[in-house]
Amino acid sequence: MARGSRRAQITAAAVKLFDERGYYGAGMGDVARSIGMGASSLYNHYASKQEILAEIAIGAMEDLLRINARELAGVSGPLDRLRVSMRTHVMFHADFRQAVRVVNKEIDSLEEPSRSVVTQLRKDYVARWEAIVKEGVEQGLFDVENLRIACWALIDMGIGVSAWFSPEGALSSEELGDMYAEMALRQLGVKSAN
Repeated sequence: MARGSRRAQITAAAVKLFDERGYYGAGMGDVARSIGMGASSLYNHYASKQEILAEIAIGAMEDLLRINARELAGVSGPLDRLRVSMRTHVMFHADFRQAVRVVNKEIDSLEEPSRSVVTQLRKDYVARWEAIVKEGVEQGLFDVENLRIACWALIDMGIGVSAWFSPEGALSSEELGDMYAEMALRQLGVKSAN
């Protein structure tokens, strides 16, 4: 098996174990056993459990930022930009729910400099939302008492999907994303989002 695909297999196993047991509840031996590998062989791919957690957390945040940027490319106006941002945000948190839960639960388990990297990536993501909402307020489209709190409320609303979404449920992540996008616009005082 190629080194890159073996690392992906290891991180996937670690995401599952860290989600189920927590970072401190799952050791390198547990990760290795879950993929039929000897613990000593795991160290050929990762120097430590901390390195695995850092890769999961930084990778998830980078993926979220990249997907957000890709989906917003060519979209203009704060109404459509907010709609796309929320749809994408919800879909990401539904489709990658285990990794999202690990990042959110285990950020304090990250050592420096990885914790600061993840914190900065989060700030960058929030800044994108703030720019959209600020533009909407300036254009008289959104009614917001506190810009930062409004953005955090919308972001938290989408993050919550990772706690309960199931692909076997009544709604797909796309359908849920569309529903949440319309709710987000209503939260900002848009009477009719269509």
